[in-house]
Amino acid sequence: MAVAELVSLNDLIAKCNRCGFCQAGCPVYRVTGEEHSLARGRMAIARGLMLGQFELTLEVVQALDDCLLCRGCTAHCFPGLKTDEVVTAVRHAFLARQGQPMWQRILFRSVLADSKRLEWACRMAVWAKRTGLASVAEQTGLLRIADQRIGGVNDVLASVPARIFRRGQRPAGGDPATAQRRIGYFVSCGLSFQFPEVVEATLRVLGRAGCAVTIMDNTCCGRPAAAHGDLEAARDIARRNVERLASAAYLDAIVSDCGSCSTYLKDYGRLLSGDAAYAERAAALSRKVQSFSEFVAAVGLGENLAAVEATVTYHDPCHLSNRFAKITAQPRALLKALPGLTYKEMPEADWCCGASGSYTFLHHTEATGVLDRKVDNVGKTGAAILATECPACMMHLAFGVRRKGLRIDVQHVSQLLDRATAAQSCRQPKPSPRRSTA
Repeated sequence: MAVAELVSLNDLIAKCNRCGFCQAGCPVYRVTGEEHSLARGRMAIARGLMLGQFELTLEVVQALDDCLLCRGCTAHCFPGLKTDEVVTAVRHAFLARQGQPMWQRILFRSVLADSKRLEWACRMAVWAKRTGLASVAEQTGLLRIADQRIGGVNDVLASVPARIFRRGQRPAGGDPATAQRRIGYFVSCGLSFQFPEVVEATLRVLGRAGCAVTIMDNTCCGRPAAAHGDLEAARDIARRNVERLASAAYLDAIVSDCGSCSTYLKDYGRLLSGDAAYAERAAALSRKVQSFSEFVAAVGLGENLAAVEATVTYHDPCHLSNRFAKITAQPRALLKALPGLTYKEMPEADWCCGASGSYTFLHHTEATGVLDRKVDNVGKTGAAILATECPACMMHLAFGVRRKGLRIDVQHVSQLLDRATAAQSCRQPKPSPRRSTA
């Protein structure tokens, strides 16, 4: 039986002429060498499903399941076909027919949809890691009860922070009475729970840039659910955030220091375009969203920058690369503007690092192969600091650096800007010129 969910993608699927140029840009294919790992193979499977040539079985879905959704293939495709949209549609169709694993249903529809449950769950995960229970759970195979593919959790997550960044709406940054801009800060799951020091650095930089910051009371952006094909859960999460961020209507911008969050929030207008009750508000919210580097590059770093004596290279998170949001010049310009910093561009800087959210835990062998190629390129630069703007990338790149025994520190762009702007006070608005009374 033909898969109806793919009919709307007929034109996209039909444009694949099987030329094979996608081989040059697919990180997973470089590891597996398997045709099904290639965009050409994935499109062939989708075409067969669309035409009813074979059934949508677990075996068929598993053949598509190792896709990173990174659009590495798209960059080498003459028609620019977005294979990730086809893969996501197939995953969605499979869930609609066969149901989804219990862990996904609980995670996407209960935990990620509610900020309080999300924070509680992450606190429990941090506690399990600190007490050693997480290691026991992986070593004894308990984690595989949820999904047989799970692996590498304790290797990738070698440590957890002493504390997490608490959610909940509250002010931060500069004084609202004198601030030049009023912005909302969208709290990323990965940064708030795994890298709270990055959140604090981001808020300091925004405050010094003359911004009165409101920390938003948001939950997950919804991208993880969408990536696994649970589009209903993704839309439900988006609706909840539209409601929670209603107070952002008076703000100049909503800023996120997670490239995946900011890019997905910008897509809320399209995601909820068919929902009359939310379409207009979702589109308005999307128009306000900016990534951290995008926003700071526009407002400027100001004066009195301290020297950052280090050699730095930069990794483009997939969702900020030219394959998605096209926020590539801004982070580089910010880094190059720092006194004392020597910038080195790495080969294949925009190639996926293999993290892709939970991918590294569900496809650990493939993810590690992709990561090794990335870290080898990092090493070629001679950089002491590897900067990026995504918590999943930070986590995975730090794992890769440890695996290779390299003395390279993985940092967020905001941490480097925090060092450079440490001597600044919150920027004040320029006084208006006096009017002549003559």
